Amino acid sequence: MVVLIGIFFSFWFTSFYGIISHRSCVFSGERRRRSAENGTNQNVPGTTSPRLSPNEWQFAFDHVIYDADGRAQFTKFLQSEYSEENILFWWAVEELKTVCSSESRPEFERTVLEMFETFIASESPLAINIDHDTRTDIIDRLETPLFLGKLLLTFLFQGISLRVENQDPSSFPDNIYERAQAHVYRLMEKDCFSRFVHTPAYKEVAKKIGLPQTFRFNEKITPAC
Repeated sequence: MVVLIGIFFSFWFTSFYGIISHRSCVFSGERRRRSAENGTNQNVPGTTSPRLSPNEWQFAFDHVIYDADGRAQFTKFLQSEYSEENILFWWAVEELKTVCSSESRPEFERTVLEMFETFIASESPLAINIDHDTRTDIIDRLETPLFLGKLLLTFLFQGISLRVENQDPSSFPDNIYERAQAHVYRLMEKDCFSRFVHTPAYKEVAKKIGLPQTFRFNEKITPAC
């Protein structure tokens, strides 16, 4: 049994290392540099368009983060506050939605694991600040591929064939990061954006895409921090 466990672990580690070593550029600096060089100002195909809202504040925030230039300026602002991981994670989830089709499942699986390593793992320098329940929910929904203890437990009680079956990319839910993305969205809208709107960068973006340059700062418009 010990020998079998050793063989299985060796197979699992080799496969898993191959997956995380093949890093995609969904949220990498390489992809961000290419976008800047190409001067793109388009949303990723398939992502949700800015939703109209009776709330002037949310309307402006949505248009800033869905516009490529607006998002770039907001990212620079967050970098100055050492919190750029929030917008990077939010946009990575938006891009992840474009690779959920059946023919893209291998890429989807790789990206899910890369995003975990970059934004969810607590030791990562870009780890987002989410509550314990949200982080635990993500870990549970990954169905053990990242955790040796639970993996070996599954191996011992369910057998190799079932474990390999569970490694199928379809075991990762399409909305695995939805809850964390919503949390980060609220944080940026209610906190970071309230400071960004006072900067020259926001005024420039607002003029370009037709957003209010000033807001009625009252209880109905200004978000609670």
